[in-house]
Amino acid sequence: MTVRIETDGKIATITLDRPERLNAINPEMSRQLDQFWSEFDRNDALHVAIITGAGRAFCAGRDLVRPDAHSDEIDRAARSADRSSRDSRLRAEPSNAAGLSSWGPDQTWKPVIAAVNGWCLAGGFALALSCDLRIMSETARIGSMAPRRGLLPGGGQVQRLARYVPFGKALELLLRANHLDAHEAHRIGLANAVTSPDDLLPTAREWAEEIAANAPLAVRATKRAAYEGMLLQSGFADGMALESQLYSEIMVTEDAREGTTAFAEKRPAQFTGR
Repeated sequence: MTVRIETDGKIATITLDRPERLNAINPEMSRQLDQFWSEFDRNDALHVAIITGAGRAFCAGRDLVRPDAHSDEIDRAARSADRSSRDSRLRAEPSNAAGLSSWGPDQTWKPVIAAVNGWCLAGGFALALSCDLRIMSETARIGSMAPRRGLLPGGGQVQRLARYVPFGKALELLLRANHLDAHEAHRIGLANAVTSPDDLLPTAREWAEEIAANAPLAVRATKRAAYEGMLLQSGFADGMALESQLYSEIMVTEDAREGTTAFAEKRPAQFTGR
């Protein structure tokens, strides 16, 4: 297996495991990741995911060294264009709200943390951007290399980066096809935190546990409101309308009643996801 998946309590940890190729995404990895995200979204026992890479890289992007890599990329682009033209239903799904990658965590409203442990480039950069939070090792480097390969930065790299950081910095990173160190990524808001290599996964786990302790329906609704309101550029009024709708839906859940009751009774809340 080129992708290792471990579950512990409410948290799943995904490790890209092709260290000899800097965890470059090949078709097998793509299928495994796509299957995982689909299963993760349906599994009510899992609330948060962490994704990282084995060895000295998070992910160096798609595996362009394979003999069929270029034709495979063309075929994938053709399929994507055909799918977009005939399947307008995607507009209501998380995969459209959070991005375009078939192997990224775009398919779920559950939170996903990227623990970026080394080189994070091109498609790996797209994968990290499609996660909700990014924690970087101080030895990591992150960025898009696509124009150096004659390609457009795909998988949401352009759209996300232009929204996540100052526009000029986004263009600088994309057009120069360069990469940033962890501290610069943190300075411009691309990384949420920077840790030592040894503290990377423990920190990601700590954050995941904090999120998993919250009411799962409220967490997912919060993520949805943020992405649909900001990434889809629906406008402030439409974003507020969506937030109000989701707020009303959450207010009638058992978890909302439990959360307020537990607060009044000065005890930890016991959320059930209902």
